[in-house]
Amino acid sequence: MKHLTLIASAVTIASALMTGSAFAEDSKAEGAKELPKAVADLGIPGAKVDKTFDTGLEGINGWVISVENDTNVIYTTEDGKHAFVGMILGEGGENLTQAHMEEHMENSPLANMPGRAGASQADNGYSDDEEAKALELIQDAPFYVEEGSGERVLYVIYDTQCPYCQRMYEASRDVLEDVTIRWVPVGFLGEQSLHEAAQIVDSENPAEAMATIKQGGSISGASSTEAMDIVSQNSQLTQQAGIGATPTTIYEDANGEAQIRRGALRAAEMRNL
Repeated sequence: MKHLTLIASAVTIASALMTGSAFAEDSKAEGAKELPKAVADLGIPGAKVDKTFDTGLEGINGWVISVENDTNVIYTTEDGKHAFVGMILGEGGENLTQAHMEEHMENSPLANMPGRAGASQADNGYSDDEEAKALELIQDAPFYVEEGSGERVLYVIYDTQCPYCQRMYEASRDVLEDVTIRWVPVGFLGEQSLHEAAQIVDSENPAEAMATIKQGGSISGASSTEAMDIVSQNSQLTQQAGIGATPTTIYEDANGEAQIRRGALRAAEMRNL
C-alpha cells in the first residue's frame, strides 16, 4: 500500500451524509449501484451511489454518495464492510480526498446545485458584520492579480506555498469566463512565500508570474523593497479582516451581502457563489 495517513472522522457516516429529509427514491432502482454494506447497514433512507472510483490506493475503494442536497466522497475497504469519512493524505502531505472531490464530484447530479460551495454560511465562523468589514478591507488591498471576466468578483487570499491555494488556482482555470478572481498574495507561510508574492508584485505580468510559480518555476532577480512592503500590507490587511488561513474567498453575493468561504473551492462551487 502506498504510504499514507488516514484521518478518520469521529462522526458516523449517517451524520456525515444526512442533512435533511431523504429522497423518495429507491436506491435499488434499475441501473442504480448498490450501496457498500457499511453504509447500507445504517439504513439511511434515500442514500444512493452517484459513482464509484479507483482511489489508486491498495485496499481502498472510493464512492460518491448523496442524500438529498448533500454529496460526499467516502472510502471503504474492498469488501465494503468498513467505511471511512475524512481526509486521506498522501506522500508530501497531498490532500488526496480534495483531489478526489474535485475530480469525481464535479459531474455529480448534486455538485452543481447552488449552495454547495464550501462551508455553510452558518458555520463559517464570521458574523455578518465581520464579513462586511472583511470585504470592505480587502477591496482596498494595495495589490491583487485579476483574472477572468465574470460579473461575480471573488477576492481570494492566496499564498504561493499553500497547496490548497494551488488546487483552487487549478480549478479556477475552468471558470474565468464566469467569474472574476482577484488573487490577493500574502506571505503567511514563511520567507519563501513572502519573496514569491513580492516577485508577483514586481512582475510586468503578474498572472504569468503566478502561473510560473504554480508550475514549480522560479523568477530571477531579487524582490524590490517596495514589493515586499506591498505584500506585508496585504498580509496585515488580511489579518485585520480576521483572516489567518489560505485560501479564503471573500465576495458580495447576489443580494449585495458580504460572504466569506474558507478553503479551496471547486470549479462548480466558484460558479455558483
